Amino acid sequence: MIAINKQMKISISFRNIAKSLVVLALIAISTTGCFSRNNDRRTTGEEPFFQNEEGLADHGKKTTFDRIYQLDPGDKEFNISDKFYTDPPRKIAILPFDNLIGGKYILNSVPLPRFSTEKTDGWNWTYANRLRRFFFGHFASREFNDIELMSIDKTLQELGVLSPNDLYKIPAQELGRMLDADALIYGRVTEYKNSYYALYKQIRIGLSIKCVSTKDGTVFFEGEQVRHDNDIRVATNPFDFIIASFQNYMSLRDVYAARASEEVVRELVLRIPIVNSFIKEEEQLIRERIKEKLSFLPAMDEKVIDKGNDGDTASPPISDRAETRAQAGHPDPVTLTEDFPVGS
Repeated sequence: MIAINKQMKISISFRNIAKSLVVLALIAISTTGCFSRNNDRRTTGEEPFFQNEEGLADHGKKTTFDRIYQLDPGDKEFNISDKFYTDPPRKIAILPFDNLIGGKYILNSVPLPRFSTEKTDGWNWTYANRLRRFFFGHFASREFNDIELMSIDKTLQELGVLSPNDLYKIPAQELGRMLDADALIYGRVTEYKNSYYALYKQIRIGLSIKCVSTKDGTVFFEGEQVRHDNDIRVATNPFDFIIASFQNYMSLRDVYAARASEEVVRELVLRIPIVNSFIKEEEQLIRERIKEKLSFLPAMDEKVIDKGNDGDTASPPISDRAETRAQAGHPDPVTLTEDFPVGS
């Protein structure tokens, strides 16, 4: 009789837990729907663009406290040559990354084979190119002129460069001439594995990069970064153990690996010094380009008449609109001064 009562209590408790989870899920779904429909503006729309961006050189860079709290020692190393400061490269090509780990799924330091060699080769490229695309995404926002990855890949394929060994055989000077680049970034995936021990889970991803001059082979900068994405959960009873183990198992999904990959490349790109001279040169080129474009427009004393279907005249000339903006307290978009830096 006592055993039956215990079974009934356990059954009831599991039923209550299941009901609670369903209610929470419904609340989360309904709340998400409410937020997705809430597009009300909370600003005036007159907030100015192009202000000084805070934390441009270190936003997203981990501190010592972050690493201690996340149990992420974050093996890192970054070296910059003096030539980078005196003669930095402007146009840079990010070459296909070399995967030193391979395409096998590594779980608890054990490489699990794929179904076929083609599958293994596919995942070998997938792991490397995911990190490469993440790196390109962060690097593209910098002041350098980057070359599109598709253009690089098609050029290398036409040259017969189909593997890391093929890539390393070609001197940087020759490859730079083919790609029309001042420098090349070589990348190597040094870590890409998962660990799972029920209450403990870790995703470990590492990447090393090297930027080489195509003029004389000088290494402008090189560095390595390893990301440890850890989860440690506490269980005080068997039910907690099951839930915690399941949560850690779900944390091995691809979305968590993507987050770790993004963090690895972000830390590396943040360590590349900002080249202020490139930013100023780009600002000057933009000013000259806009003035050249405006020189073909009607003079200030001419009227630009553009009749629509109803016969009414359209907007006033560019010069009149600029004067109106100035009177209203808005800066003339043609005259870019140091108060409105571009990309700084």
